[in-house]
Parts: sequence; structure tokens; C-alpha cells
Amino acid sequence: MPKLHTVEASVHKRYGEGYRVKVSILDLGLYINGMMIYPPNEDHGEWTVLTPARPAGRGRWARIVELNKKLPLWEHIYDTCVDAVKLEIANESKDVVVDDIPDGPISFDDIPFN
Repeated sequence: MPKLHTVEASVHKRYGEGYRVKVSILDLGLYINGMMIYPPNEDHGEWTVLTPARPAGRGRWARIVELNKKLPLWEHIYDTCVDAVKLEIANESKDVVVDDIPDGPISFDDIPFN
């Protein structure tokens, strides 16, 4: 199915097992900040994509943004959020911490520029 809207997602921060994501629906000028995305785990076999929510009292949450999950826009938002988090997870695993730096001064000649 062709995409009806231009949807982008960017990961802001990791919260425990989830990721906070901002969704931009560029052609509508709509921005949803605070989406929470959770990768599959032993309890849930599929990705979980949640719209922003606030406490509503007595352990309940009120959704700030609601979308009809039967319409194509939700599917597009869902897929874009999942893709953004997958990319973030792939980049996290590539991060390398260098801990064997000598205590002496470093010259620019020592840095390999590729």
C-alpha cells in the first residue's frame, strides 16, 4: 500500500527496556513527542508502540493522543517507530569505549583519519 503521509521518527532516549520517540508527520505539520516503543520480549512477542500518556489517577493512564489503529496512518507510524528503534539498537551495539588511552600527550599524527 502506498504511503499517504511523510512520517519520520527519531529516538530521544532509552527508558529501561523502552525508547522515547518523537514522530513527525511532516505533510500535516503534526508532531507527537513522547511515543514509547518496546522491543519484543519473553512476555510480548511483537513490538509495542504506545502514544503519549499521563497519569489519570488510581494507577490508570490517560492517552494524550489517540489514533484509529485500523487506519493506514497508524500502521505507517507504527512501522516508522519500530524502524527507528531497530536502527538505534543496531547503533548501540556498535558503540565502542576506548579505555587504553596513554596518559601522555596525544599528537594529531597519532589519529588515523580515514
